[in-house]
Amino acid sequence: MRAWGALAVGWLMAGALGMAAGQTQRPADAGANPKNQTAGTTSGQAPYTLVVQSRVVLTDVTVTDKHGNPVSGLSEDDFRIFDNGRPQTLASFEEHHEQAATAQETAAERSAGPGEFSNGYLRDPPPQVNVLLFDTTTIRIVDQMYLFEQMRRFVRDLPAGEPVAVFTRSGDMTVEVSAFTDDHETLLAAIRRAIPRLRQPGAWMASDEDTLRQMALYLSQVPGRKNLIWFTSGSNLFLNTNPDALGDALVNEEDRREIYDMLEQERIAIYPVDARGLTTYFNLEMGAQQIQMREDAASTGGEAYMNTNGLALAAQRILATDGDYYTLTYAPRNLKENGKWHRVEVKLDRKAYRLSYRRGYYDDGSNQGKPPESRTRTRLRANGSREQVPNNRSEPIIFKAKVAAASATTPMAPGDPPVKRGETRYVVEYVVPAKDLYPESVEGGVGKDVVGLALLAFNNNGEPVARRMLRVTASVNEQKAETLPDGVLMIPAVVNLRPGRTYLYLGVWDTTTGRMGTVEAEVDVQKPGRSR
Repeated sequence: MRAWGALAVGWLMAGALGMAAGQTQRPADAGANPKNQTAGTTSGQAPYTLVVQSRVVLTDVTVTDKHGNPVSGLSEDDFRIFDNGRPQTLASFEEHHEQAATAQETAAERSAGPGEFSNGYLRDPPPQVNVLLFDTTTIRIVDQMYLFEQMRRFVRDLPAGEPVAVFTRSGDMTVEVSAFTDDHETLLAAIRRAIPRLRQPGAWMASDEDTLRQMALYLSQVPGRKNLIWFTSGSNLFLNTNPDALGDALVNEEDRREIYDMLEQERIAIYPVDARGLTTYFNLEMGAQQIQMREDAASTGGEAYMNTNGLALAAQRILATDGDYYTLTYAPRNLKENGKWHRVEVKLDRKAYRLSYRRGYYDDGSNQGKPPESRTRTRLRANGSREQVPNNRSEPIIFKAKVAAASATTPMAPGDPPVKRGETRYVVEYVVPAKDLYPESVEGGVGKDVVGLALLAFNNNGEPVARRMLRVTASVNEQKAETLPDGVLMIPAVVNLRPGRTYLYLGVWDTTTGRMGTVEAEVDVQKPGRSR
């Protein structure tokens, strides 16, 4: 499994500046004069290092009885697992039980004040990660209106301690309209912003493959199993329990493999829900779409719901069962890295039970087991000595962003875009904990921190409207920084926005260690000259 990563904005900004998240950390003495460095070996050559990696397959299994209730109390001996028909030996076994969320931040609580946003909820992520995705690129407006009424019932009956996040897609970008929360008022407001919404021209060209990729990148920052409740009216992507058997020339094999690898790596289970409800007509196209929904679910360990008007009940049932599951791992033998699909089967001796789990993986060398990272790293202090500090570069940077319209006296900085007619100038201030940044070098007690910033703006239809990519160098007095553990760097960035609801994806990363963090913000941009 990959360590916590970055969401779509982190992926985009890393690519924009030619950087890769998780790049190798520099040596502790990289900031010193090269003439004073000591070679690690007498021969001047690096010693040989033997690295052994193995493919570890992780499978989350949900077991329900004939009434659809989760089954608990099973032991490792009750399960048998097969890889391409060959029995495997379990390397680990764990049973999970649904837990109530504690001290979860709501979307309103995560903002300390007007125009302030943070990813602080990642300090205590929800025990069950459930996401509602409304894909309005495929749902007719009439069906969206019915879906909205069903979601009102769903929220009304949502128990405390069951936080969900809300996403929508109507254009190029899948946007977050609410972070994880169980607050009914916040959720209803988010769903109201997501649906109903008129379908945009060309929306039918939106790729499910792209939607899944964006969701996988976003959810990569949250650990554990994730459940994507996907309200849709059909799919363009062909996922299958055995994709090699499809022979579908319309889908690129490499792209499909990439999506499978990402979904497996991030432990995302897809629950497609047909927003058309119970239909009185049927044609070959609808039949193919519904077959595909079942394949989507079977391939990722979820379950498909279709031909039912009980859309709220479907969502409630998913939340009622997805917190109780078993995690099985094994190391398959005789892998060839030939890109072939491996079929996974999990069996129980008790035939009355129903199992849901991911049905396979690609033998393409991806998702390999990785050597554990060192728990500490060496840091050069201001006085020249070295100290051991926790190596937490695999965790997201928790930061805050302040978003506000610029005043008339806000100075223009070199590189700021000129304001065009109809635009309003906004200042986004990144507030980043100094302790989360590792200096690229230290000279004379002053550390040079190089920080990457990204700002991507999308309108209410998910269309990109603005982008800023910055690389900032900050000088930090290391001695003073040691006396201020809560010290922050405040870095402003300017962006020009047009009137309307705008979604901002904001990213920060430490270019030395590759550690990253992202924040989503929502701004109601007014026309120039209007009061805010």
